[in-house]
Amino acid sequence: MKEAWWIIDQLVQQGVTQFCIAPGSRNAPLVLAAAEHPRVKTMVHFDERGVAFYALGFSKGAKKPAAILTTSGTAAGNTLPAVMEAYHSHTPLIILTADRPCELRDCGANQTTDQVKLFAGTICWQTDLIQGLTEQQTRSLAAQAVFHAQNGPVHLNCPFREPLHHSPVHLPQGTPLTFSFPKLVAEPFTTPVSRGLILLGAVPDPTPVLALAKRLQWPVFADLLSNARRTPTPEQIRHLPSSSPKSDLVLHFGERLLAKRLPHGPLVHISPHPQLQDPTRTLTTRVLSDIEPFCQTFTGATDPTWLPQWQTLDLPLLPLPLPIDRPLFFGNSMPIREAATRFFPATCGPLFANRGLSGIDGNIATAAGLSDGLNAPVLAYIGDQAALHDLNSLPLLHGRPVTLLISNNHGGAIFNHLPIASSPHLSKYFTNTHTWSFEAAAQMFDLPYQRWENRWGEFPPSGIVEQVIPCPSPSSFSMAF
Repeated sequence: MKEAWWIIDQLVQQGVTQFCIAPGSRNAPLVLAAAEHPRVKTMVHFDERGVAFYALGFSKGAKKPAAILTTSGTAAGNTLPAVMEAYHSHTPLIILTADRPCELRDCGANQTTDQVKLFAGTICWQTDLIQGLTEQQTRSLAAQAVFHAQNGPVHLNCPFREPLHHSPVHLPQGTPLTFSFPKLVAEPFTTPVSRGLILLGAVPDPTPVLALAKRLQWPVFADLLSNARRTPTPEQIRHLPSSSPKSDLVLHFGERLLAKRLPHGPLVHISPHPQLQDPTRTLTTRVLSDIEPFCQTFTGATDPTWLPQWQTLDLPLLPLPLPIDRPLFFGNSMPIREAATRFFPATCGPLFANRGLSGIDGNIATAAGLSDGLNAPVLAYIGDQAALHDLNSLPLLHGRPVTLLISNNHGGAIFNHLPIASSPHLSKYFTNTHTWSFEAAAQMFDLPYQRWENRWGEFPPSGIVEQVIPCPSPSSFSMAF
């Protein structure tokens, strides 16, 4: 089918080469076009949710969009959790959903629903590729999708009429359309303040912010996912004590921080994305700008006594002895909180997590996609509840250098750190206590398995490592996070 070829080929011409496929009938034209394209790399998985989270992980690692190919109906709907995460984490992603043609809509046709508005509110751009468009029109829309995907997920809904299966199509490849990506540059920011504090969330590159902190001699608290901890600097502090000195200005760069308890003081948020990052509703200034030009033009003062005051408050900590020779993916809930407070390695691989919406679904699939996107081994440190959510993605670990470290405390231990911990209904309705082990799941999917009774150890290059541990007692991070 020529329309499907135009879509797939133009995505390839725009730089999209990874296509993630869930088998179906209505999406057969897209699948066959991808299978027959000489420059396409495909992965196939039986579960659309797993496919979508794999694509999310690939896009995070490769820093360019992967494409998801699904059939219609609930298959398309199963990609929604990954799309939501991509939207809130500004991860590039392209969703191609097959659909029924217009004459089969709103008439009770099987496996048909309104897919045009399926991702409303969690998508950067979408279009319904109605049939009858010319090749130039179709290719232009596909290229436009890649352009918009620089800021998050986009959706191309693709209605196809039968017949859906065809002989190999040998159509000519197209040429890329050129789009420019100018930097967002704000007006130069000048302040007489010398007692400032820098909060560093997830950013594409922390280097300009660390250089600014060095120039001003201001303390900088680097969130785990900022990746600034990979290159420690004298200005970095490891925690935000409640008795910290009062700052006259707080600069917050990038995404939301894991820590909920933030210092008081006039707060300025700098980000190239328009979404507000101000859950405490204490923001005083919002700057829409790329990080590097803002740092280069920011002017402040220096107080030689300011940084030492923070450094004397930086308490020693019990380190988290995870491997540092490979990229790390942290599951939400307890693992990432533990890492946020205890993981400050001298050097390590890049750090990742799904913190756009902080869900515990799709973590295994994300780690598999991340490994392929980075073309590197990955250690994924997740909890037992996250593992249970995504058991159907375990086949994605086959042939990939992914070590899945499951911290099994037999329930949702995070609730032990919340006010609900005092409730008599805690175990049944919140922690969801269980007695299961993941050894049988590893056997079912023919994956290497090791069990660690001790807390930490050397980790194999692939497979499942299960740490069976008692439910942790409340600790210092329960208040800060």
